Amino acid sequence: MEASAAAEKTPQLTGPLGGLPWDITTDILGRLPAKSVFRCRGVCKAWRDITIDPGFLAARSRCWPADVVLYKYEYRTVASDDGGNDTVAVDVALDLLPVSSDEDTRPRRLIRYPNRHAWFLLVASSNGVLLFRKEEGLYLLCNPVTRQWAELPRLPPRPPHLKHNKAMVDSECAFYFHSNSGEYRLLCRRNSSIKETTWWILAAGAAEPRRLDMGAAAEVAKVAPCLRTAVAMHVALDGRLHWPPHQAAAVAGETEMVVFDVSLETFHLMAGPPTTTAALTKVFDMDGLLVAADFGKEDYIDLWFLEDYNSRRWELRHRVELPLMDDAIMQQVWTLGGTARPTLEPRSLLSVAAAGDGEAGNIMLGNYRWLVVYNVKTMTTKTVDSVVKLWGKDVLVSRHVFKENLEKQTCFTTAEQCSVDLSSFHFQ
Repeated sequence: MEASAAAEKTPQLTGPLGGLPWDITTDILGRLPAKSVFRCRGVCKAWRDITIDPGFLAARSRCWPADVVLYKYEYRTVASDDGGNDTVAVDVALDLLPVSSDEDTRPRRLIRYPNRHAWFLLVASSNGVLLFRKEEGLYLLCNPVTRQWAELPRLPPRPPHLKHNKAMVDSECAFYFHSNSGEYRLLCRRNSSIKETTWWILAAGAAEPRRLDMGAAAEVAKVAPCLRTAVAMHVALDGRLHWPPHQAAAVAGETEMVVFDVSLETFHLMAGPPTTTAALTKVFDMDGLLVAADFGKEDYIDLWFLEDYNSRRWELRHRVELPLMDDAIMQQVWTLGGTARPTLEPRSLLSVAAAGDGEAGNIMLGNYRWLVVYNVKTMTTKTVDSVVKLWGKDVLVSRHVFKENLEKQTCFTTAEQCSVDLSSFHFQ
């Protein structure tokens, strides 16, 4: 009886792939890019049932390889006031580059929007959704695959006497997907006065922002440098958000990391990798392990893996030697003095990628001047020349990582239903 009921729930496959088992067909469909999956929904009812199943969508989202987001500025020649011509940047395009890229892999277009003052700024990316800020307090979420939008609730207005105080600002500290509730959330920090700091959660679909009461745990965040800068991107792993390490105050030569538990909604500290250049370190997830990429050396990048989360034991598994590039590229992008690459500063990590593809064993590291893919299985390195050769052509590697997500969110709407004019956004 149970077998009969299960058979009734299993889609009946037809067409050229009708002879394949259901699980194999599901696996094949799960490996197709988003546009192909959407087309397959029109082939037959069985394929549609598979590709709209929540389990299929969630599994595909988890397994789909990551892309590094590139900024590309598109220009137009316009007449100037003196009768000549000026070249101005009119649009910002977001392109995607697979982490497992070859030397000549070309980026693919995701979305394009106007490059205007006080227009949209890409703040973060999480679980296939982009977070844009249009102005102070106005945040929009966009899933460029499903072309859905959502507006986050706004923080309470400031008191009149603090409204124009530049020291009193709101900071976006973390954008993440809360799996238990299915919500996309933004953790914000507000300096309500010179001495008071408050923390808020802005959740998609919520009518109002929610203030957090973290008690003594908030003291951790007050002294953490990673929560005072946009450079320090966090990584979500096992229900916690992890920020890059900073030098520990108690012991010289040791580092510590700020962690935010998304269920308890509180901060705590954990031991970081033993590096002396913590300010030049980025963190990412590699096949369920927390990895720290240390960019503090001129000729190589150290990759620290958190071997045991409970004991906080870090291991230096790989040292990525940076390959020499051809003379033409070196003359364009490298500084003089014989160093392997330009010296990085903490601020320049805004345009440095560090992302992993666990299934393939690849890690993408670098910026628009030097971008490499290192394979942890073969311990080989290759340069993504297709991006490096674009140096000087207004292509920048961002700190953001994007993974396609085909799931439609109930609290998201179409662009036409949003309160903000989104007609200038163009999807590919």
